[in-house]
Amino acid sequence: MNRGIVRFVLGRMLLVEAALLALPLAVGLVYGESFRTVGSFLLVIALLAGLAAAAGRKRPKSMHFYTKEGLVIASSSWILLSVFGSLPFVVSGEIPSFIDALFETASGFTTTGSTILNNVESLSHSMLFWRSFTHLIGGMGVLVLALAVLPATTSESVHIMKAEMPGPAFGKLVSKLRDTARILYIIYLSMTAVLIILLIIGGMDWFDAAIHAFGAAGTGGFSNRTASVRVL
Repeated sequence: MNRGIVRFVLGRMLLVEAALLALPLAVGLVYGESFRTVGSFLLVIALLAGLAAAAGRKRPKSMHFYTKEGLVIASSSWILLSVFGSLPFVVSGEIPSFIDALFETASGFTTTGSTILNNVESLSHSMLFWRSFTHLIGGMGVLVLALAVLPATTSESVHIMKAEMPGPAFGKLVSKLRDTARILYIIYLSMTAVLIILLIIGGMDWFDAAIHAFGAAGTGGFSNRTASVRVL
């Protein structure tokens, strides 16, 4: 097995997660949240960036990989992203148990929608945003996102997509896999944006609208309220 390419791609995945964590960090800054809450995102972003730099400091001698490497990358990515994605909850103290935080994050990325929280409103805005944002990320698959945003990869990256996609058959919209991933994400994010706008028109503020749109688009169902959608 080509361990070098596995390490290299996983490093890129960690870098993608670091970039995604910047959004809930921005939400925390907008709402003027505590240093501990905002700092938890900064700490995890720095950790992910450091690990990504270490993993990518040496380019693999061979960039070739096949189904075996694709399966390892797919399974390892889900585990690593869930583990590191749970750290802001733990570091901030809002979900102090690592197991509970990992369950919540994995539930988000896999769009399962199960939760350990009895009082959802106890979380800060930034944590609620990250919790639901994992639905949006996982709804299309984290590796599909990586193929859409990372620099051009070899044609063999189809093995990663095959490992990520459900079902026995795999197809592309266009000849290039990266372009296919980008087209899918443009459609996915456009639908989510339209839903956010419609919810705002319907009377929700932007934060509630974004949270519920993420849950609907990713089919996970996380809400920022224990009773789910607020009745006006």
